[in-house]
Amino acid sequence: MPSFLRTYWLPILLFICSLTPLAAQPTLTLYYGDPAASPDAAFDGNVLQAGSQIGDAPIYAKFGGTGTKSFQIDSPGENKTITVDKDGFFFIRPTASMVVDASKIKNFTGTVTGSVSITVKQLAITTISANVTSSVTPGSDLLISYTTGAGTFPVDLTVNGFTVNLLTSSGSYVTTLLSPADQYSGREQKGSSFGGTRTIRATIPASVSSGTYRVQVSTTALNQNVIGSQSPTFTIAANNPSITASSISTTACAGSSVSFPFTVTGGTFPSGTTFNVQLVSSSGSVQTLSGASASSPISAVIPASLSTGSYSFRIVSSTGATSSIATIPVRGLPTMVISGGGTVNVGATAPVVLTLTGVAPWTIIYTDYTSATSSSLRSVTTSVSPFTIYPTFYATTTYSATQISLRDAGSCGTNAPISGSAQINVGQTTITTNTLSGTFCPGTTISVGFVTSTALPSNVTYQAELSDANGNFSSPTVIGSGSTSPISARLPEQPDLSLNYRLRVVAQKPATAGTTDYSSLTTPVPTGLQITRPAGPIVSDVSFCPGESLKPLTAIGASVSWFLQGSTAVVGSNPIPANNQSSVYLANQMVNGCASVLSRLNVIMKDVPAAPSVSNVTVCQGGQGQFNASIPGALWYTSATGGSGSSQPPGINSQSAGDQTIYVSQTVNGCEGPRAAVKATVTAPPAAPTVTTSTVCQYATASPLTAVGANLIWYGSSGQLASAPTPSTSVPATLTYGVTQTVNGCQSAQATASVVVQAAPAMPTANPARYCVGDTPQSLTATGNGTAFRWYQTASGGAASTTAPGFSTQSPKVLTFYVAQVDGGGCESLRQPVSISVVAAPSTPSVTAQQFACQNTVVGPLSANPGTGLIWQGSGINGSTATAPTPLTTQPGTFTYLVTQQAGSCSSPAARISYTVNPQPEAPRVQSPVSFCLGNTARPLSATATGQLTWYVNPDRSGTASASQTPDLNTVGRKLYYVTQRDGNNCESINSIVEVRVANRATARITGDGNIYPGDSTALRVRLTGDGPWTFTDWTGKPITTQDSLYVSWVRPTATRAYSITNLQSACGIGDNGSGYTLTVRAPLAAQPIAEPLTVIAYPNPTPGDLTVDWSSPTRQPITLQIVDATGHIIRQVNRTATTLRQTEQFQLGPHPTGQYYLRVLSDTNTPVIRTITKQ
Repeated sequence: MPSFLRTYWLPILLFICSLTPLAAQPTLTLYYGDPAASPDAAFDGNVLQAGSQIGDAPIYAKFGGTGTKSFQIDSPGENKTITVDKDGFFFIRPTASMVVDASKIKNFTGTVTGSVSITVKQLAITTISANVTSSVTPGSDLLISYTTGAGTFPVDLTVNGFTVNLLTSSGSYVTTLLSPADQYSGREQKGSSFGGTRTIRATIPASVSSGTYRVQVSTTALNQNVIGSQSPTFTIAANNPSITASSISTTACAGSSVSFPFTVTGGTFPSGTTFNVQLVSSSGSVQTLSGASASSPISAVIPASLSTGSYSFRIVSSTGATSSIATIPVRGLPTMVISGGGTVNVGATAPVVLTLTGVAPWTIIYTDYTSATSSSLRSVTTSVSPFTIYPTFYATTTYSATQISLRDAGSCGTNAPISGSAQINVGQTTITTNTLSGTFCPGTTISVGFVTSTALPSNVTYQAELSDANGNFSSPTVIGSGSTSPISARLPEQPDLSLNYRLRVVAQKPATAGTTDYSSLTTPVPTGLQITRPAGPIVSDVSFCPGESLKPLTAIGASVSWFLQGSTAVVGSNPIPANNQSSVYLANQMVNGCASVLSRLNVIMKDVPAAPSVSNVTVCQGGQGQFNASIPGALWYTSATGGSGSSQPPGINSQSAGDQTIYVSQTVNGCEGPRAAVKATVTAPPAAPTVTTSTVCQYATASPLTAVGANLIWYGSSGQLASAPTPSTSVPATLTYGVTQTVNGCQSAQATASVVVQAAPAMPTANPARYCVGDTPQSLTATGNGTAFRWYQTASGGAASTTAPGFSTQSPKVLTFYVAQVDGGGCESLRQPVSISVVAAPSTPSVTAQQFACQNTVVGPLSANPGTGLIWQGSGINGSTATAPTPLTTQPGTFTYLVTQQAGSCSSPAARISYTVNPQPEAPRVQSPVSFCLGNTARPLSATATGQLTWYVNPDRSGTASASQTPDLNTVGRKLYYVTQRDGNNCESINSIVEVRVANRATARITGDGNIYPGDSTALRVRLTGDGPWTFTDWTGKPITTQDSLYVSWVRPTATRAYSITNLQSACGIGDNGSGYTLTVRAPLAAQPIAEPLTVIAYPNPTPGDLTVDWSSPTRQPITLQIVDATGHIIRQVNRTATTLRQTEQFQLGPHPTGQYYLRVLSDTNTPVIRTITKQ
């Protein structure tokens, strides 16, 4: 090294290192709150704990620098890891007080500064005051102040909030206040507190009695709720408010809105109370006005139907309170009743009678028509009633309130009620076209007469209109016009001929604007018209072959004229058409001076067919053959010209070789074409091919057979073969085949070729041998009845040896040799394989030495490699076995197994397997069942365990597994969830079952028998929904608690009355009491006699099953005996006739459940008899 480098190597190295740029690095700073926000909003480090539930700590993360900006941090209370990848708050749930600093940050490559200290404090609630100055009444709101201490609340408390309990002055629970709602202010928030005073507003139930009380703020929906301290006492005073209505002196118009004042004294009404106004008649009937208010005054609408006078009214509340009577003067609205009517002509006036009430004079504005489509408004003032107006009408009209309005001299506006109507019928003028008889030729001038039902002005012009050929006037043709009848009209020259034309006369539309349009004020009445021509002459089409002589054309008709198509010139009376082309002729006839329609005659020249397409025929001598007989219209000839044709071809003479020629033409549509020549050639067959007989040994490889000849065809026992056969040598036999040759398409006779398959000897016998490495080999031997043995190295092919092969046992191997024997005829048998196995001492099997399983799990058999020749020993094995054992997992412990491998007489060293069964952990501890109300905010289910929890929705653990399970609270019913725990060995416990019950708010419906007579007993059935138990107050004021969704009570009313329940409650709070039920008690007729009583004895009672009933009636009458269950349903009924003698009935209650039943005996004259029966 040069001296310069030895002296300055360190400074140079430092300089080079300084030139390397620093790698990009992110930074992370942890804050209590957003550093850019107010410090008052920062997290104070406290989280509050209630039982096992702890609030979340908000921590603000601020990234800096460059590079990947994300990290992970554990949230111990949620048992999960969260990822943060942007500036802002993240939340973790601690399980105890902790410090979040760089040590808690995971998967972050940069520098971490700052820390947040989290302190876990127990949630404690101090109820400060109900804030009542003197007293408060039921139904009022309280604003309760309380404190919780500083910190964030558990999540479920944030979601569900706080509640307020009402206590007696001694601290006993009374009820829960209604609709609690936190009032947040300052730094106090929904999810956290900074230690300040909080308030919550809640409503005192209207049912609370007066007295001295305390309140107490508590949490809701936590696993372990926190109960707050009790407030100082305060007074709830009795609430007996009354209403006083004030009379109104100002006169109100009927139908107007009026302000009704009132005052409330003696207390306050519950929140939500509304007030209405009711008119009270002299007879005491009431009418509630539209409009309601929660306070004075009430804006309500006076009925528009009231007449002038003074009316009484009162104020009523939605709670049922009623005020004293007050009065208000009312002025009635003016009215109008429309009547009259009649029938007038178009444009005439008609009387409409108006009957009026109110203050005269009246101003009437009504509609008058100036034409059929326009109108104007006219005004008239009168002091007379009834009063008649005379509008003009152009169409039938119902004259009613839509065409008229009324205003009187009073001060109640213009909304006068108008009723009634006048029906004005306007007669329509018709124009009837006179009938035209007979038929008419196109282009004819006709005279069209007509009459009108009423006289029309002389300046009206009329026009004749012709319909289409189907009689439709959608697009009529004007054929004439005039001002008087008749009108001269000319029919079209070329119309569609039809007997269904119609002709009508209509009024023309006026040419001058503003002139009355009588075309829309009149109705035309058409007449029928037939336009036609005579039928054309009768003709027939003519067809011919080219050059054929044609006759003159003929037609059946009078004065027939002929025309060539496309020409109007007459070509004669009987023209002769040309015979070298097709043509078209038209013919008509004259009938009574009217030319008929044209008849068409087609002169058609037919096509001459070409000579048919034919093929020559080749036939082998003595064989079968024929000419093509499928030519349509064929005629066969023996000469090229002349002669008579035959429809069938002549036969071919195949007895001698040579050529034969014939001729054929075809005829199409009667025209024959030229002839075509067809040749038949007869060919002599060749001689049979030359063959030889051959011999082959069984199992030898045979060659395909051969023969001398051309185009050989071989035949076997099943027929013709695809190629020369190769004889099968698998079975000794003599095989025979046929063969022909084909020359010039003719096949020879068959020659017979024979193959003799000689039998081979059977395979010799030779036994396999097995050696261990190093054993002395023995010579191979074979036995058989042949003349010699042949040894081979391969299963087929290869060179044969007359001596057995030698082999070595110095190394492991498997050798296979083959041996066959030969008989005196030189035929060799099949080869017999001889297997030689040289086996080395096997190696120790390959195993997994340490294996583990969980208790009570299903495991498979143990395994080792290789999988054959194994011998097993160990736990649960008596001696040894070649079958791999399956360890038992029913008990924990460690078990040992040995396995060796055997090959021949050699065994390997043993391999050892230590099999440990880890104990199954205990099932998690759960609380079940868990009850919720429909629509509650769902929270995850809980379980206690030392390991990791896994939740399932199916008992067999199918479906999705999850670390937590939140139940569905949107459907009423019961559902089971399953939870297990896994320990450090990943062993899973058995299922713990959590039953979740979701209940709906309770409802009630009362039903009964509808109608009864005085003294009858009847069952009232209260049907309850939701989940029990239920509590309510029945119609007698008696508190009822029941677990059964059907509550039955028997009553014996003496008069019609209504039944209802109150205060229905269940686990889901206050329920719906229902609308009540009215039971009608029918009074008996005065003429009904008082019947003597029935005698009824039922035994045994209680009964285990069978019930005997003895009964009698003092009179002969129909009797019905019924067994009724507790729900009121008849389960057994018999009908009998009383004879004054004692009778006995048997009822079997055995199939029915235990409980209470009723025996009911009914008759037409006696009061029903009811007995209570107990089924054990």
